[in-house]
Amino acid sequence: GLAFDEAARLYLTDSAGKLFAFGAEGELLWSRRSVGEPAGETPLLRPTGLAYSPGRRLLYVVDTLAHRIFGLRTDGTLELSFGGRGEGVESFNFPTHIFRSATGGVSGAGVLFVTDTLNFRISAFDENGRPLGVFGKHGDGSGDLAMPKGLAADRDGVLYVADSIFDNIQVFDRDGRFLLTLGRRGTAPGEFWLPSGVFVSASGELYVADTYNHTIRKISGSG
Repeated sequence: GLAFDEAARLYLTDSAGKLFAFGAEGELLWSRRSVGEPAGETPLLRPTGLAYSPGRRLLYVVDTLAHRIFGLRTDGTLELSFGGRGEGVESFNFPTHIFRSATGGVSGAGVLFVTDTLNFRISAFDENGRPLGVFGKHGDGSGDLAMPKGLAADRDGVLYVADSIFDNIQVFDRDGRFLLTLGRRGTAPGEFWLPSGVFVSASGELYVADTYNHTIRKISGSG
């Protein structure tokens, strides 16, 4: 995972168990193998997804093997954490990706969407880690999830979720209602083979990391 803050600092996870921060010129600012007060109390087991909140000035780090989200200050010190393994709305089962949507929050606060991969759902939290709800379930129908991975929301709050087993992008509204599916398995334009990451530009263009096709797919805002 990677994320930038408002000072163009780059944060990067190495899933072997390390988190890095780089300056705007690429210089290493710090690295962490653990988080806590002081740093070192809780080891990072498998850090994966990242999201940054400019309002809170917090970096949210998904630790897949710990089934938790850590909220870190820009110097790498721990501000908060939430989660734990389970099936409840406050819990995770091997989470992987996270996205902060500025749309839908209260008083400018954002909403954190987390891919709760082996609970086969998307979980929503406020920036303090309080659960707001979940959507999705394991199945093979429209709106069901088999291996959800990357996710991103556009400026209207529409959420795009890559499903690596279904080889498509599933689209939901901000309340988790299924809207439509983009793509299918294949190698032609508009088709995917193990899609993993997604990104939505400010103009509404969707970019998809199409893993086994070794390709970045670009889909216009008009589809």
